[in-house]
Amino acid sequence: MVLLGVVLVVLALGVGALLVLGAVRLDDPVVMNVLGGQVELPPIVFLVTGMVVISLFWLGWVVLRSGLKRGHRRRVQAREADRTAQEERAAEQKRLKEEVDARERQLAEERRRHEEEAAALRREADERVAEQHVATETARRRAEVAETRTDGTTTDVRRD
Repeated sequence: MVLLGVVLVVLALGVGALLVLGAVRLDDPVVMNVLGGQVELPPIVFLVTGMVVISLFWLGWVVLRSGLKRGHRRRVQAREADRTAQEERAAEQKRLKEEVDARERQLAEERRRHEEEAAALRREADERVAEQHVATETARRRAEVAETRTDGTTTDVRRD
């Protein structure tokens, strides 16, 4: 759009300059040397051509300005979109970091509970082993006592 506007403005300026140089008098036909040849035109044609040239100039100017405005608006929108995208990425990274932290806290809590449960099970197992040891020791002593009683009773019975 900008390039088209510039082309139209330059074209209008060039044609207007040719018309001004070619127009000498208004009552006689105007003779112009264009591209190595001569063109005779009545003054009314120059008037109409002048209006067309001015219209082309203003059309080119409007197209040029609208193209510049559109380009500026696109650049502003692109910067805004980039800024918004960066903010969204930062928010997403923050959310992911918070999720990771929450998961790590949850895993740490689960590990702590698991270790407590394992320690409790080890204590219970140790207590059972100790109880079994005590029970075994008690049974062994009872067996010894019973054996000594049995040995004593047997020896007592034989003595009789």
